Amino acid sequence: LSTAQLVAIASNPGGKQALEAVRAPFREVRAAPYALSPEQVVAIASNHGGKQALEAVRALFRGLRAAPYGLSTAQVVAIASSNGGKQALEAVWALLPVLRATPYDLSTAQVVAIASHDGGKPALEAVWAKLPVLRGAPYALSTAQVVAIACISGQQALEAIEAHMPTLRQAPHS
Repeated sequence: LSTAQLVAIASNPGGKQALEAVRAPFREVRAAPYALSPEQVVAIASNHGGKQALEAVRALFRGLRAAPYGLSTAQVVAIASSNGGKQALEAVWALLPVLRATPYDLSTAQVVAIASHDGGKPALEAVWAKLPVLRGAPYALSTAQVVAIACISGQQALEAIEAHMPTLRQAPHS
């Protein structure tokens, strides 16, 4: 790893643990079945909770790549590379099959997009809890709108939409 890559890993909360986590399994995650590039390992390790995210990749990678999940390596890395990557990977493990089914009908790409942002786990859980409600009256949001909110602003924004949208659509706000 380059000096810049090592500095990127070390300059985050938990940097010491992340450096230790990279050192121990580096060769393992570079080899099959993971075959991660050095850049991918650094992307995972250089976030808050990088050590835990690397451990989660090692634990969940094969399962997330296989049916019924079918994620690509790039998708697993994208999820693991956010702050809270471990929790986001675990949420994808728990919720992806549910969120792809009726009544949610999300695509894998939509679930990955939500999970790949900081706060991915609570955002996915909020989509699971609120999507059917937010698509109905009085909200009438599209799935794409709910996913966009979850990707950018996460759980708190979905809760705020649910709490305030009906009132804000009435006079004097309309």
